[in-house]
Amino acid sequence: MVIGKLYFIWGEEAFLIDRKIKEIHSLMQQESGEETELTYLDADELSPRQLLEELEFSPLFALQRMVVIRRPSWLSKSQRKISRHDGILKVMQDYIQRDPGGQTLVITAAEHNGSNPLVKLLDKEAVVHECKPATPQYLSGWIKDEFNARGRKLDAPALSMMAKSGQDMYYLGNLIDKICLAYQNGTIGIKEIEEQLDSREEIKVFKLTDALLERNTAASFRCFYQLLEQGEHPIFMLYMTARQLLSLGKVKHLQERGADNKEIARLTGMKEFAVRKLLGQARNFTWEEIEVLFKKFLEADIKFKSSGQDEKIVMESLIMEICSKK
Repeated sequence: MVIGKLYFIWGEEAFLIDRKIKEIHSLMQQESGEETELTYLDADELSPRQLLEELEFSPLFALQRMVVIRRPSWLSKSQRKISRHDGILKVMQDYIQRDPGGQTLVITAAEHNGSNPLVKLLDKEAVVHECKPATPQYLSGWIKDEFNARGRKLDAPALSMMAKSGQDMYYLGNLIDKICLAYQNGTIGIKEIEEQLDSREEIKVFKLTDALLERNTAASFRCFYQLLEQGEHPIFMLYMTARQLLSLGKVKHLQERGADNKEIARLTGMKEFAVRKLLGQARNFTWEEIEVLFKKFLEADIKFKSSGQDEKIVMESLIMEICSKK
């Protein structure tokens, strides 16, 4: 397999995207026989000029480098900061035209926005890979393999519950580790899974809050309408969203004060996998945006309780506010 110089990987399941990144990195090292430097860039914090400088590669300490840009805002549908997006487009056009030498660039996105000029450029010039959502059938095979790899067995009802839980693969992977440590004898059954798996209502709503904190508009509305069809009330959705953003603010604050993941987990009482996930999502929000959103949550709560406005429309407006970069 010949490794390309530019990849565009998109999909909602972060676990599958990260696994594809590791696969490309491993193949680069196998083909060259050399250590490959792996660099992650927070492109949303960089100006076009700074991004151009970061993409300059001089092989002084490594003959190869792989640069990963995860879910940059300039691949979204938002029309805000359009002048900056034009600058990024020029940087990417210049980057593609010149030979990056021993460098491979990987850019990821939660969705494929075909109307975005940058996405159109990547569709034309990059190796494009879609990480399709994991089906319950796929998850069943993966979960079974993960338990087998740890020398454990799971009965059929328990396997079905995990596969249909609606949780993402990072959550399920951490849950498997936890269950295998907690129950070290015999076949694991549905009772053991129920004791560790979050409640079904929270699982459904967490799909919405995750999409919102990723600022993924399409996924957020899809989850919102599914929850309405399943009878969930908008007030509960608002409460859970505010709670998750508060948790995000806590981990963001502690990280900026120098705390590592384990320390943040200890101070907040959260699980480490949840801390890691929130830290990744924290890059999507400035403190100013967080402050504004909490004001919006209060306004929405008042509208729910006193204005008589359509609750569905109130939540739709709030979703747009959360997902739109300022």
